[in-house]
Amino acid sequence: MTVRLRSVGIGMTIAVAVMQSCAPACAPVPPAAGCTPPAGVPGTARQVVVVTASGSAADVDLLVHDGTAWQCAAMDMPGRVGANGVRELSARRSGDGTTPGGIFGLGTMTAPNGDVFQFFGNAGNPGVHGGWHQVQPNDCWGATPNTADYNVLVSRSDATCNPPDEYLPDLPTTYSQAALIDANMGPSRSGDEPGEPALAAAIFLHRHTYRNGVAAPTSGCVSLNAENLAKVLTRLVPGEAWFVIR
Repeated sequence: MTVRLRSVGIGMTIAVAVMQSCAPACAPVPPAAGCTPPAGVPGTARQVVVVTASGSAADVDLLVHDGTAWQCAAMDMPGRVGANGVRELSARRSGDGTTPGGIFGLGTMTAPNGDVFQFFGNAGNPGVHGGWHQVQPNDCWGATPNTADYNVLVSRSDATCNPPDEYLPDLPTTYSQAALIDANMGPSRSGDEPGEPALAAAIFLHRHTYRNGVAAPTSGCVSLNAENLAKVLTRLVPGEAWFVIR
């Protein structure tokens, strides 16, 4: 009996020691402070770009789930939004100088040449994990409200792609590399029929435009410098990536 008690005591001592040594290493890794996605982001999200605006400036954070927990992949990246800040998608209109607020996935578009893409650019593909469209001559992004081409990439010459439509080859730096933000995209978009409110068109994550060496406000998109833009674009995966713009 004495031997058995001693054996139990030794076993308990070893068990306690193992538990104590394992406690910090074996416990689930909690998300780092500030790395949890905001409320409303779908549970299937694995990359979240959080854009927190103050006027036309913004702090942009990239949160990435590593399979165990959320991690801060890149924080406090200086961004720009519309000159008039952020406004909820339902309350904004094309041309009002705001960036649509809300939670949006990566958009998907079919180009006139047949490319199905979430990313595009005049420069080379930085290594994205989705469809890439290399900008072609006559790529025109329709942004004229209450027309069938509203918020659709169509084929039109530079001479017939008139503002507010955007002729993508004319923007080689701003649209060197970009991602589609799924704000008012798809067949149910508002603004492609007469009388509908034109909520948003050509809303992208793209490179800064500079004026006198300073990053300028956008017309409604979100912009980053070239280094941070590539850092974000190469982490986003269609179906897993979401934008929170606020």
